[in-house]
Amino acid sequence: MINKCYLNILFLILIVIPLRGQQEASFNHYMFNSQLFNPAFVGLEENLTISSLNNIQWVGFEGNPSTNSLLFDASLDNNLGLGFQVLSDIIGPLNTNYLAIDLSYHLTLNDKSQKLSVGLKLSGNDHNINLSNLKYDNLSDPTAQVKDSYFITNIGFGLYYYTDSLYFGFSIPYFFEPNTFSKQRHYYLSGGYTKSLGNKFKINPNFLIKKTKGSPTSINFSSILFYNETFWLGANFGSSDKNFTSPKINGGDISFMTGFKISPSLTLGYSYTSSIGEWTSSYNSNSHEIFIKIKTINSFKKSSEKSETEEIPEETN
Repeated sequence: MINKCYLNILFLILIVIPLRGQQEASFNHYMFNSQLFNPAFVGLEENLTISSLNNIQWVGFEGNPSTNSLLFDASLDNNLGLGFQVLSDIIGPLNTNYLAIDLSYHLTLNDKSQKLSVGLKLSGNDHNINLSNLKYDNLSDPTAQVKDSYFITNIGFGLYYYTDSLYFGFSIPYFFEPNTFSKQRHYYLSGGYTKSLGNKFKINPNFLIKKTKGSPTSINFSSILFYNETFWLGANFGSSDKNFTSPKINGGDISFMTGFKISPSLTLGYSYTSSIGEWTSSYNSNSHEIFIKIKTINSFKKSSEKSETEEIPEETN
């Protein structure tokens, strides 16, 4: 039989993932790079940006979930955006690797301050299940040799409406539902608002809602306070629609976030997450996430070639 510790890991995977209604990776810093789930997000900035999100959950628990991502985002001529995404998600014996290409087109609406972006995501997902890595009390157990691997291609799309202070997004990053791995379609709805508080401070309340068939809806609410556009503090609360009003009893999590812009081209962020609830918090340890964003001086737009020697303005977001 499988070692009791690993049975606990599998049990946690079964109870926690349905609670949050997700088969896909989840990050606290979703508001800084929605490209993870919405291809319409790419191309918003003039220059090439490289982002990394690294999330480690249940620290100290053997076989704990770990998710690492690397994202590239560039603005092209003719209102086009291009992005690439590489992601690795490990939960016990389950290892999933994602590779995606994101394309977007940005439309200016009647009011020039209002824009709508339409995005397309082309992806390939490599799913691996290797039960042979688990510890068995009896090596003759037939599951001790179980190995399986699937490579699945998919397609997704997204919409992103934004102004100088308001934004909303809707996306389905993986449209098809392959029977091979029982991957279900996920629906994402996001939004937020930025409000100036004097000359130095800005506040950004935002939300992310995820829904998939057969699971409770996952809800995240965050609020971030920026100082002088170089430092921020914030908090994120996440739960399901069924547990949102009583997370202390049924479970959820709360995250504290902070970050700062070291230079116009380098931004760092960190979040600390703690589970709440009478039954989930007793099983889950704390989680950590690191966000890194590098803004290069290069642009893929031809119109920028003549201004390469000019001073690069500081990023405002």
